[in-house]
Amino acid sequence: MSVAIDIGGTFTDIIFCEKNRGVFWSAKIPSNPNNPEIPFIDGLTRVLQLARKDISEVDVLIHGTTIVTNALLEGNLARVGLLVTQGFRDLLEIGRQQRPSLYDLTKDRMPPLIHRDCVMEIQERISSNKKIILPLDKKQAVTQIKTLKKQNLDGLAIALLFSFYNPKHEKILKKLAHKLFDKRFIFLSSQVSPEFREFERTSTTVIAAAVAPRVVNYLHAIQTKLKYQKREQVNLRIMHSGGGTLSTYEAKKRPHTLIESGPAAGLIGAAHLAKTLNLSRVLAFDMGGTTAKAGMILNGKLQYSQEYEVGGEFHHGGRQKGSGYPVRTPMIDVVECGAGAGSIAWIDSGGHLKVGPQSAGAVPGPACYGKGGKNPTVTDAHLILGRLSADNFLGGEMPLYPKISEMAIKRTICIPLDMHLEEAAVGILAIVNANMTRILRLISVARGYDPRNFTLIAYGGAGPLHATELAESMSISHVVIPPLPGLFSTIGLLYTDMNIDFVKTVMIPLTRISSLNKILIRLNKQAEAWFENNNVTSKKRKISVSADLRYYHQNYELSLPFPGSILSKNDIQQIQTAFHKMHTKIYGYSASGENIKVVNLRLRATKLQSKPRMPKLNFTGNLLDGNRIRTRPVWFKNKEFKCRVYERSMLPAGFTFNGPAVVQEKESTTLVGPNWNLQVDPLGNLHMLHCK
Repeated sequence: MSVAIDIGGTFTDIIFCEKNRGVFWSAKIPSNPNNPEIPFIDGLTRVLQLARKDISEVDVLIHGTTIVTNALLEGNLARVGLLVTQGFRDLLEIGRQQRPSLYDLTKDRMPPLIHRDCVMEIQERISSNKKIILPLDKKQAVTQIKTLKKQNLDGLAIALLFSFYNPKHEKILKKLAHKLFDKRFIFLSSQVSPEFREFERTSTTVIAAAVAPRVVNYLHAIQTKLKYQKREQVNLRIMHSGGGTLSTYEAKKRPHTLIESGPAAGLIGAAHLAKTLNLSRVLAFDMGGTTAKAGMILNGKLQYSQEYEVGGEFHHGGRQKGSGYPVRTPMIDVVECGAGAGSIAWIDSGGHLKVGPQSAGAVPGPACYGKGGKNPTVTDAHLILGRLSADNFLGGEMPLYPKISEMAIKRTICIPLDMHLEEAAVGILAIVNANMTRILRLISVARGYDPRNFTLIAYGGAGPLHATELAESMSISHVVIPPLPGLFSTIGLLYTDMNIDFVKTVMIPLTRISSLNKILIRLNKQAEAWFENNNVTSKKRKISVSADLRYYHQNYELSLPFPGSILSKNDIQQIQTAFHKMHTKIYGYSASGENIKVVNLRLRATKLQSKPRMPKLNFTGNLLDGNRIRTRPVWFKNKEFKCRVYERSMLPAGFTFNGPAVVQEKESTTLVGPNWNLQVDPLGNLHMLHCK
């Protein structure tokens, strides 16, 4: 038996699952941004009560969190210092000469996460061939560390030149810093990101140090509360951005890998659904209370990025660079923006209507929650337009107040812009949809894919409300809404395996098989040690190898999976062919006569977990007459329609109808547009097809 807990910016979702039977119990409660461990424990208690189970019956507790994402989006980071090789003090200031919008002269660069006064140079130097050119000056190093400590810093990042080849000097500095800094908050680039490219490696290490206190203190608070309630024996695992889970010990050592913890779980669930429904090309879209996320799934497989950018207008991977702070670690390729159901509508200094990225969050929440929120949000706009039911939100557990929404929109938007109430609400939704269309384009068009050939899987508490409108904007004709869409990321946690990534920069030709195999053997030994430490039986072990490859004299790499953990001559030919093909697809050409260089070797060790089976619909009867005829007025764009309202739990397999209509359930609401047809499949998925 498993429990999955996903804490978002607005709500905390909890699911108890008996995997063998495919039986679920669920709960959804408000989050607590200041003390996220409170809804964690409260949600766990509630779902155990619903299932009438004891914590001793739970085999594993899986947790997805937005604590790192929110810290980066809000700039709520710890103050850290940085030690660098002499002559590299301005490394973070200089960065890369890339800009997200090449011809926009008004865009400023993101300021460095660490002020220059908190960066100290260390007299030492290691060469690119791993040799020590200048021994580390310990006396000078101690002086620099003491200077940083006087600034009341919370942590320390250490990133020296070529430490990914030879980490000796970084390790010495860590020992020297132990006397002044909490060892839990000292991070070495040779451990966090042992790869070449000093700026990206340094940036990743700094981000790890900057988010570490929040992560460590948060996980400690959870473990303390579990211990207080005599539940410390539970196997707690934390979701990471690479699509797997870590132990709490590993999560504290690798806090930067939790950046897209929650969204990664949703994409895991979407990939499983894509395989189940035999969908070869899928765009997964997740809209919660604070942010919206999008990812791509091809032939049931998730797409990965080795480098990610955070803290800018969008969180994203891929090849578009310069909009945020780089993080170098394997992550599921997902694009995220500050557009959620709680995103606040406001007017800028030029008199233009804007939506987000500020969010009303869980406290005080949208105005219609009646908890003191004064600002109009996306949720308020939906309520005014009849898309949400005031008395059926969260299954009736949480009433909404349309009059408060009306007052908030009129005061903030209608009066200053001389707009009608419905016109302002439609405008709010049009703007937030435009923001979310941008992330769908970034994950598809910007990656070289035509979205018209894709199916959109929409989930999250607010995703199904926007699905058909977003699909129309992307010319997508097929939309799928899974069962329990408001809890879908939490369900995704149940489909995750436990894994960890190892990497080694090698910089050698692909044809040097023996040299590559020697390094692969060392990586395999690291994986074996991890398996042993986590008591992984041989049947549950899986090792996958990939590499970052490029032609000689190129500056950037393409990541490609290897056939096995040890290479043969036939494998090399297969890899060469695959690389040329990928290069042609990405860049439009290939150079089959050029030599290929292996930049980084990557190995992922995975502990395979059992997966729950999704039950088929147990409701096969006819719809109740009252459910069939219930209607309410709903606005689509600038036109009001008399819409039928269905309870999702009453929709049998095979049932179909044309929009406009509304499908309600406890955790979410699905909006069926005027030009869409809805069909229910045997697993309870809602398939919406555009009527051209």
